[in-house]
Amino acid sequence: MQIKDDDTGEKPADPASSDAVVDYVALAPGRVVGRYEVVEVLGQGGFGITYRVRDTQLDREVALKEYLPPALAIRQDGASVLPRSTEVAEDFSWGRERFVAEGRTLANLHEAPSIVKVFDFVEANGTSYMVMELVRGGTLEERVKERGALTPAEVDGFLPPLLNGLQQVHESGYLHRDIKPGNILLNDAGLPTLIDFGAARLAIAGRSSTMTAIFTPGYAAPEQFATGKQGPWTDIYGLAATLHHAITGKAPPSAFDRLLDDLYVPLASQQLIGFPAQLLAGIDAGLAVRFEERPQSIAAWRAMLGGAMADANATMVMPQPRVPPTPPTPPSPPTPPTPPSTLSALTIAPKPRSRWRPMVLGGGAVALMALAGGYYLLTPPPQQAQPQSQSIEAAAPAPTPPSEAADPTVAAHEGEEALQLIPADRQRIQTILTSLGYDTRGSDGTFGQRSREMIAAWQKARGHAATGYLTAAQVPALLREAPSVPAAASSSSPRPQNPMSPTPRQVGAHDGVYGGGLSTTGFAELPGVVTAELSIAGGQLIGRITQPGCGTSAVSLTVSSNGDIAGSGRVYEGQDCSTGGFTATGKATGDRVTLELRTTAGTMRGSLGRRGG
Repeated sequence: MQIKDDDTGEKPADPASSDAVVDYVALAPGRVVGRYEVVEVLGQGGFGITYRVRDTQLDREVALKEYLPPALAIRQDGASVLPRSTEVAEDFSWGRERFVAEGRTLANLHEAPSIVKVFDFVEANGTSYMVMELVRGGTLEERVKERGALTPAEVDGFLPPLLNGLQQVHESGYLHRDIKPGNILLNDAGLPTLIDFGAARLAIAGRSSTMTAIFTPGYAAPEQFATGKQGPWTDIYGLAATLHHAITGKAPPSAFDRLLDDLYVPLASQQLIGFPAQLLAGIDAGLAVRFEERPQSIAAWRAMLGGAMADANATMVMPQPRVPPTPPTPPSPPTPPTPPSTLSALTIAPKPRSRWRPMVLGGGAVALMALAGGYYLLTPPPQQAQPQSQSIEAAAPAPTPPSEAADPTVAAHEGEEALQLIPADRQRIQTILTSLGYDTRGSDGTFGQRSREMIAAWQKARGHAATGYLTAAQVPALLREAPSVPAAASSSSPRPQNPMSPTPRQVGAHDGVYGGGLSTTGFAELPGVVTAELSIAGGQLIGRITQPGCGTSAVSLTVSSNGDIAGSGRVYEGQDCSTGGFTATGKATGDRVTLELRTTAGTMRGSLGRRGG
């Protein structure tokens, strides 16, 4: 937890003064929790509130983190914390248990370098509190914003202890899951402290329909946007993205955007004076979109980063090149024996298994395909042999047998759920499938077994994986296949409509998938970048608005034949994650969509680019 030094020497404003802002959610200064007296609020988020407090027994300042997720709980009488309703009471209690479990894990890592230290726990006011060290300084994000990109010497100073600490976290069976410049504190000497572990927060978001997992664009790994298996490689992506920010002054492109159109420029190809080529190449490797192409452990990544990052005590072996399987060949006459090649020697050498089980291209990747349009899996990874250079043993884990791979259908199901199709969308899909010869035997808006079989048949005919669950790109593609009205059709000769046939329509000129950021005005407490992912098919726009700290809001709007967008819905309005109604206006022209959402709290607007479909 952080606190900036006060250069003026003035104390924070007295809450009783006429110009002070009164926060009715946070504990007021002077409140006592156990033996800790609240001094001020350091920060608030979607999981709780962090305070600077004074330990009245030891007479020292520490940080106090309070479990109070605003989506699940409220403050009463200035102190007590209660569930918002009986409906979320169980989720609140379950999340509190995860909060305490996270604190216990951190407490056991007391000797790990660069990891925030936990001193104590307090149960009070109907909730739980975690007492942590108070780190004086600012975040890496603030450091880069104020003084520009870090120098090679500064990176060499803060990265090794961060790798050491994160490796101990992973060896304890734990992940951070939210590494970014804003979660790394730098003290006056430039030494880092990693804070705000996201594992418990994401666990609660995965359980509760009220909370939504939020990831910072540019730093979250692709598998975090869906149901991909996560591991040390997930934190490696976040730290590699953080290093990219530290060295260049900006985050790499969002992983979601890279799945659709990878515009990432490798650091190794840029002119970054003073930074070793091996370090830059190692960062690029940590930012690989395919999780199986990233280092699988911190130890493996150390060797790739080289220099002061390499672990001198690590056992080094030569990696085996990936060789594609070859078909059997007919027997041929015997040939004279040849000396064993380097590959043969490597193949027969005994190889210890890594502590971490390797990733498999299974359910997580298919779920990402469902979000990003499908070609993530359709383009196979390069089959070239790895160079015969030294690397850590864990960088080349033994392949997982196919029988251990996750069921891709399960992941595809979860990917389709992320699209948040409404019943009207499902009805249109059913009627269109039937008109194309894939008889769903009804259009009730529910995808039963028959509908799934017909979706799979359509997918197979179009060369897609026949999972029976639709991806973000397949939805508009299928809707565009609806038969259009013949131009010469006579309106004076109406024909009875078959209830199983779709409503005829012309193929929409604006159909496709769009995405990008939205700027906000008037939302004083809404941090970060608001992003939009939208899909237009015919006269309907569906998608989601993601707001940092709160969650994702589903949107469903109408699009006229000339591209005018209109409609209404609800979105998050502030840091307390309250929702409010919005009215939408916009225009689809060419390859772009301009969109404006107006609420009582403010306005979101932006121009979104077409991403295919």
